[in-house]
Amino acid sequence: MNIIKSKNMKIFRQAYFLKKTKSDLVKDLSLLSVIICVAVLFLTGCSNDDSVAIESTLSDDISNQEFVKIIESHASDFPVSTQIAIAIIDNASTEFIGVVNNNRVLRRTNIEDKIFEIGSITKVFTGVCLSKLIATNEAMPTETLQSQFDFPMQNGQDINLLQLANHTSGLPRLPTNTHEIIDLDINDPYASFTVSNFESYFQNHVFLNSESGTNYEYSNLGFGTLGYILAQKRGTSFEGLLGDLIFEPLKMTSSTTLLEKVDISKLIPALGPEGNTTLNWNFRDTMSGAGSIKSSVIDLEKFVRKNFEDDEEYNLPQQATFERVKGLSIGLGWEILESEGFRILSHGGGTGGYSSYLTMDKNNKKAVIVLSNVSGVGPLAGKIGDLATSLLENISLR
Repeated sequence: MNIIKSKNMKIFRQAYFLKKTKSDLVKDLSLLSVIICVAVLFLTGCSNDDSVAIESTLSDDISNQEFVKIIESHASDFPVSTQIAIAIIDNASTEFIGVVNNNRVLRRTNIEDKIFEIGSITKVFTGVCLSKLIATNEAMPTETLQSQFDFPMQNGQDINLLQLANHTSGLPRLPTNTHEIIDLDINDPYASFTVSNFESYFQNHVFLNSESGTNYEYSNLGFGTLGYILAQKRGTSFEGLLGDLIFEPLKMTSSTTLLEKVDISKLIPALGPEGNTTLNWNFRDTMSGAGSIKSSVIDLEKFVRKNFEDDEEYNLPQQATFERVKGLSIGLGWEILESEGFRILSHGGGTGGYSSYLTMDKNNKKAVIVLSNVSGVGPLAGKIGDLATSLLENISLR
């Protein structure tokens, strides 16, 4: 048992190091998101009063005092009105924990059915959609981008669907023709990237940062393009694709890509970097596959348990397709950390008003989901990933 615990500790420390040096949440910050952050900081200044200590009543309401210590150590810096929904999955059991910063007091609350933007965790769902279409021969990983379009591409004609799904396409993080977008709102940066803008980018503006298939470079544009192509193959929207392939089969009744379909009474308010209320993000189908899902920890727990199963269509995205560095690979959306037989699947997400993290040990059927309205473009976003990793470490060392 001590040997197993030692190995587990080593892999979690590796995960922590990699995440701190190149955090999933930090990677997800688009150029436009950074602009939002800078603008908000300039307009509001620093609103948090660090001289007032955070108190907590969590030890009275959560039986596992180790969980309490971990949550308090990571959440003490979050702004007033921050809400965090946690699912701790340990084999057959799941514990849902909700935390709210109520006037600088951390209190337990019941928000497992409340809805948050999950940002780039959406990419894992897009990877599963690709796998499902491969299984039905509706898609092939080697299909090229040019074969999907009825117009000539300026560059990158040989980029294939696999390369879109593992961030090796060479495409930049974001399209470079934002000057063509009408009514661009930096507070809702993906809402106005139309099909016309999308097609113009690939016809006139493609410049690859590396030869396709040779290097890992995180690309929201790549996953947006993949989601759009898969939906087009089915003759539906990305919302329709997810509904048919994942949401409806798993009875994820609170999950959607469309804000207008969210029960407003269940939507946790989006908070900016200083805890100020901010706008929710909308996505056109051209970028929806990169980060559009809104969901709850109850729904995501269903998704995790499906990923625990030995299901071919969920297994394929979990297989390594490109090694970034030794021990760290990418599947179809999933980031995969492996060492000495221990294997962790993870992905983080960040939008203007939310941060999230999902991390999973499939072999031992343990996972942690953390959703929050801590801004994904603020300095505290990385603490959500740290919180999830620390909780998974704790249940894995039992």
